[in-house]
Amino acid sequence: MDISMIHFEHATAESSFLGGAEPEVLTSEQVNTVLNQLSSTIEIYTLVSLYFTQVNRYLPLVGIDMSEFDKSLNAGLLSSEFSVSLPVSAVRVDQSKHAAFVRYIFDENLSPSQRRILATLHQLFTRPLSHAMEFQRLRLMATKDPLTNLGNRNGFNEAAQRLINRHTRNGQSFGLLVVDLDNFKQVNDKHGHQQGDEVLITVASVLTDTIRGHEEAYRFGGDEFCCLLDVSCPQELSAIAGRIHDAMHAHPLLKAHHVTCSIGGSLLRENDSMSDLFDRADKALYEAKEDGKDTYQAA
Repeated sequence: MDISMIHFEHATAESSFLGGAEPEVLTSEQVNTVLNQLSSTIEIYTLVSLYFTQVNRYLPLVGIDMSEFDKSLNAGLLSSEFSVSLPVSAVRVDQSKHAAFVRYIFDENLSPSQRRILATLHQLFTRPLSHAMEFQRLRLMATKDPLTNLGNRNGFNEAAQRLINRHTRNGQSFGLLVVDLDNFKQVNDKHGHQQGDEVLITVASVLTDTIRGHEEAYRFGGDEFCCLLDVSCPQELSAIAGRIHDAMHAHPLLKAHHVTCSIGGSLLRENDSMSDLFDRADKALYEAKEDGKDTYQAA
């Protein structure tokens, strides 16, 4: 690690990050303990939580800010006048590799020996962090649709299983909407696939905005989408389907191409598998198509 890249905020002007005092270092046993903890997971959020606990054992840490990596990747309190920012080089953030900073927040200024401990702990953290970030990136690639940035079928299956598991634990239900576009084929036939892609991206945005706060939308394949919804009664499910129809009717691009959607929906029932729920919603979708399109049917 290049110590010249370390940024220390609110340090005294006459002191460097490491100071002039003889540094205190961690013992081999302490280093091994930290490494064992950080090697116990590849999940990025679990790793950050474990690392926060380890740093807090040796230093007056109150928070870690890793928003340069991910806006939600933080731990503890983020407001204090004492903070230290240390770099992690060649980490992939978004689609490129570059240095990003971990910001450590303390409830008091650090002594020179404490700064040395922090530098050591940070160095131990960088390799597990890089591995976890790469694992996260690859997992997102496997569960995200590259065109619309919605979850894909794999992402849908993972999320559906989480909701099934939640229902098993506490009985909390959820709903499913299967959304199929009407008149989409004519867009590709008359205007080309680039315009068809724009329509799919627009529909993805409409779905995301419409169901915000109720779980997530997924592109299941082609011009078919699914919405997993945190609802508990048929009326809520129907209301969200109605809002999707209204939003699509109001969008200029979709209106210009006469693109609407047919929707089938169902709530999870006792002893349902995900296949049971999906089959009911899919059959309801078929009925909506048979009923003249641009409608909603519940099952």
